[in-house]
Amino acid sequence: MLLSVVVVNWNSIDDLRRCLASLRVQTHRELELIVLDNGSEDGSADMVASEFPECVLLRETENLGFAEACNRGIARSHGEWVAMLNNDALAEPDWAKALVDAALAAPDGCGMLQSLLLYQSRDDVINSAGVELTRSGGGRDHKEGQPRTSALEAEEVFCSTAGAAAYRRTMLDTIRLSGGYFDRSHFMYFEDMDLGWRARLAGYSAEYVPGSVVHHRWHGSTERHGRSWLKAIANTNRVRTILKNASPGMILGTLPASLEGAFNVAKHGGLKGLLVLLRAIPQSFEARAEVERIRKIPRRDIEAKWRTSNG
Repeated sequence: MLLSVVVVNWNSIDDLRRCLASLRVQTHRELELIVLDNGSEDGSADMVASEFPECVLLRETENLGFAEACNRGIARSHGEWVAMLNNDALAEPDWAKALVDAALAAPDGCGMLQSLLLYQSRDDVINSAGVELTRSGGGRDHKEGQPRTSALEAEEVFCSTAGAAAYRRTMLDTIRLSGGYFDRSHFMYFEDMDLGWRARLAGYSAEYVPGSVVHHRWHGSTERHGRSWLKAIANTNRVRTILKNASPGMILGTLPASLEGAFNVAKHGGLKGLLVLLRAIPQSFEARAEVERIRKIPRRDIEAKWRTSNG
């Protein structure tokens, strides 16, 4: 099976070199490697062209954000499944093979496969084994902080984190909205949870694949953007995700958390951040109508099964 792998990069030449080197030694050889460079100024794109000629290199002249960069990589890919891999992640040699084996065995209703992300600095500690839907409408990394030994068995998860995951192409085509496979308005953060929640509403499931392992440096992009930027965009995108995908009851029930998030947007993003948040509200209701047209499962049923008891 041809597995397409999309790696998005922005000014991370050293991380990217290590990431691509780990993909070069995968035991599954039928890989299509696509690197989308978001207008880097550190020589990343030239490095890929000279050192990794086997990669399809897509050069952009500006930073499109993670979501839209993924969209363009997916559009260029040809595999039955398309994997996303963060540029600051190192894939173990059997990472792709484990995903392909799981994809070949997956029922038609399975549209997402989740790798095991371990911290590079603590490779016996889990960074993520998928995404959980919290009671407040946020996302939380499944098994984060737990020992690697706690995630040895395959299991169903709410959805995948795009740091290291694979998506069935037919699912992506089915749930694509006018904003793309991943909603480009997110730029980055919550874009994978939004896609996963939408996929759940369309009737697709997600499976965790314990043999597909990467070592993630974690928050490399946050270091470059700054924590205040992260706080503002994450709180705004949480609201986008809830308004598009949650039931009316959940939207009302999480209103206190959303108001607290708006305060954080103002605190960290100022007037500009608040204006972005205000514009996001009508945009999200427009996208909600698109989600409704592909929805097969009642929103409340998804929430009843997957919302955690805390968080």
